[in-house]
Amino acid sequence: MTTRMRIATLCTVAASVVLAAAGVGVAISGSTGHGHAAGEHAGHIDADASATPLRHATLTASSCGGPAGAAYVADPGYQGFTAVDTSDCQVVQTYNVDDLQVPGDTGDYNYVGTDEGIALSGTTLWFAVTGTDNVAAINTTTLNPSDYNPAETLVPVGFMPEALAATPDGSQVWVIDSGPQTTTSPLWDVEVIDTASDTVTGRLQLVGDPTDVAFSPDGQEAYVTTSGGLSIYQVSSERQVGFVPGLGSPKSVAVAPNGSAVYVTETDANELATINTANDRVVRTTPVGQEPWQSVVSSDGSTVYVANPDSDSVSVVNAGSGKVENTYTLPGNPDTLGLTPDGSQLWVAGNDSGVLTVVDTATGQEVGSTNLGGDGPNSGDGLDPTGIVLTATPTATG
Repeated sequence: MTTRMRIATLCTVAASVVLAAAGVGVAISGSTGHGHAAGEHAGHIDADASATPLRHATLTASSCGGPAGAAYVADPGYQGFTAVDTSDCQVVQTYNVDDLQVPGDTGDYNYVGTDEGIALSGTTLWFAVTGTDNVAAINTTTLNPSDYNPAETLVPVGFMPEALAATPDGSQVWVIDSGPQTTTSPLWDVEVIDTASDTVTGRLQLVGDPTDVAFSPDGQEAYVTTSGGLSIYQVSSERQVGFVPGLGSPKSVAVAPNGSAVYVTETDANELATINTANDRVVRTTPVGQEPWQSVVSSDGSTVYVANPDSDSVSVVNAGSGKVENTYTLPGNPDTLGLTPDGSQLWVAGNDSGVLTVVDTATGQEVGSTNLGGDGPNSGDGLDPTGIVLTATPTATG
């Protein structure tokens, strides 16, 4: 058995139970939708009125190649993360997260660390480990492909951490605690970790359960999506300074590189909302695919990519006009997106398939794909990728 496959047969049923209990990382169900009240949004862009003609691109595979660097993918179904060489799309290793050694047994590990969220700050990977109520920190410079249990720092947080993000200066990590889904008590919150001490120094209570967090480029504001809308916080004081209501069950939040706009995926309405940060108002909504999940903005701010797992597609939205300019068809419930630091490639992970697809952002063509399992067409089944970060710094390849 190869090192990468050391836990492929372990805990399949247990992992499924944990994920289902958390309400994340499993197959995404359809949404009935409940629309918007009149006057809530300043503009609505019809997808059918986008580029003429609208190109629904069927990606054409070719040999895989890209800029030097690494992609790190959170694999909660595998209780770990996968390191991929972005220059050739080869899987280097799948590492454990928050899988501590079983006391008294030097050869066994407790595979319970379902890591739903991932963030990268400098050389530190941060993971929201839903299964153990921890945040794990791992130094990428110490990764060794021959050792799938890297050294890590664990920070206890609240109930079921689901997502997280680091401030631009790396001094803090804000963690979304989704809370138990079977209680009537609002046990969700946002916790603030001081990265110098690796301790929780702040806790924010919210109205509505939170789902995602992102920061303005200058690090002064934090944007938190909740079931009620978008909450805006001043980072220095950790006080709420704004709120945008009327969003259709928002899932993810992304910020324009210049900080002028915030983009929120509305899963009920199957739309992408564009919010003007000057007045914290929704200026337009763009119909995309079904159950829009994650989104990512190009480095020049011109394009927003939206993953639509229930449509097996990725929408390419012109940030200036709000129109869908292209649609990439990708099987396997694509829900996870990331851009290479130079913006030349979009990396898309399929939640059901465990397949990474690499798209040239200039041409809209597929330039390669790889299976996160590393050993054949179905080897990534059950990894359930939920997050990806990319860096220009190559990972250790042994």
